[in-house]
Amino acid sequence: MNAYAREVSLGSILAADQIIDNMTNRSKKAVFEDLIEVLWQKKMISNKTEALTRIIEREDLVTTALGDGVALPHARLDVGEKPVIAMGRHPSGIDFGAPDKKPVKLIFLLLWKPEQAGLMNRLFAGLVSKLASSEFRDKILEAKDAKAIARLLSDVKIDMQSGRIAKCEVDMLVALQLLAVKRRAGAKGLDRQIAIARDEIPGSMLSRFDRLIERYGEALVEAPNGICGGCNMQLSSSFASEVLKNSDTVYVCEKCGKFLIHHIG
Repeated sequence: MNAYAREVSLGSILAADQIIDNMTNRSKKAVFEDLIEVLWQKKMISNKTEALTRIIEREDLVTTALGDGVALPHARLDVGEKPVIAMGRHPSGIDFGAPDKKPVKLIFLLLWKPEQAGLMNRLFAGLVSKLASSEFRDKILEAKDAKAIARLLSDVKIDMQSGRIAKCEVDMLVALQLLAVKRRAGAKGLDRQIAIARDEIPGSMLSRFDRLIERYGEALVEAPNGICGGCNMQLSSSFASEVLKNSDTVYVCEKCGKFLIHHIG
């Protein structure tokens, strides 16, 4: 089993010299290039071009901006057993196509090739939870330098055995369903995009998705008013309330078995 399939601290894979504390570039690509250069200079990656290509491929599929000025660009790349990460702070922020339209000021770029699809998201769970705090984000934005940022992040836990980012899974399921529709309509050249999306979905979820697509032509449906968009059945009041309350979480319809979310953006 991968030695990193356990809880570790972010400080064990993110040192101060992997942090750019005053980024000035005005495009996502330039930011990616700067962060990848950091990893290359430290000999943590061997091919800058391949790393950039993979990051852009993933970003073009669905933005990795989470909102609140945070983005987590990432891609699967064979960098060995240990994930590699670089972090950038952009004082003025850049446009990442974030769901809340806010400029991104904190960028965490990660490259790794986990043994199982879906594990990439688990790496982010502890970090995302911490960054959900506006107080913590402000501390990073106000930190004196890269060393101070590294100290703030050092104790953030990475737990490869539990937790996933629900929104990441929703985004990938939506993207994968759209690609499946395009393929059925005769579109060509989608294999690479489909592979990227499938890499980020846990195996059990992916198996259900494939079965649903094969049977119904769709796997993910909306339930905006407490009614499943797949079978038109009314959800129980408690279930409907849960779906409404957690709009970025994937559920499963108790009647037809399709994936449910409150709204497909």
